[in-house]
Amino acid sequence: MLRSIMVAMCLLVMPVLSHAQADKLKVALVLPGSVTDGTFNSAAAEGIKKAQEKYPNLQVSIRENTQVAEAQEALSSYARDGYDIVIGHGFQFADPAKRIHKRFPDTWFIINTAKVAEAPNLASFDNRWGDAGYIAGAVAALLTESGKIGNIPAIPVPVIQEYDEGFKRGAARINPDIEVVSAFVGSFSDIAKAKEITTSMIDSGADVVSAIGNENVVGTLQAAKERVSGLTG
Repeated sequence: MLRSIMVAMCLLVMPVLSHAQADKLKVALVLPGSVTDGTFNSAAAEGIKKAQEKYPNLQVSIRENTQVAEAQEALSSYARDGYDIVIGHGFQFADPAKRIHKRFPDTWFIINTAKVAEAPNLASFDNRWGDAGYIAGAVAALLTESGKIGNIPAIPVPVIQEYDEGFKRGAARINPDIEVVSAFVGSFSDIAKAKEITTSMIDSGADVVSAIGNENVVGTLQAAKERVSGLTG
């Protein structure tokens, strides 16, 4: 999934202008987390860097750790600075972009993991999170030996819930009698809590686990490695 996000970030920019035009293109990437999170945010940063490799004269700016309260000003600031494309990497940027995009008609606002589109300059792209969860759940059901698997999502918002529900459906498709447990971390960034939840889940018999979110996924990875448990997602 992370690889698909990186590719999407590349494809987002590359078709916009030709090589001759690309030296004039200013692109901003506004992230909710850190480029070193090893998951959602780092994948986006890597994607935009791949676009820059293709168009060496592309001017790129990346803003990390943008809180929800800062989102509108972060998007607006780049537009005021003359950026041609401002990418909000997460559903939380959708509403702020809807509020401001008409003020900056020369800037395209593009939001990831959202379903928004308004003339003249607001668009979005989304991933099929339910399908991704379905595949992860099916794989987990095929791998488990205990008959119990688990999912550790970040927070209960639509895109995350789509994955969680897909995970359950995929597992049930393989084995209708499988036991699936799910526990939300309540945060995109709480690595320690995600690790604690995952460890408890594994200790209770889940031998394959999955996770979705941002930095919280790192906590699940750590617990799975320490407990030698399988990991999907």
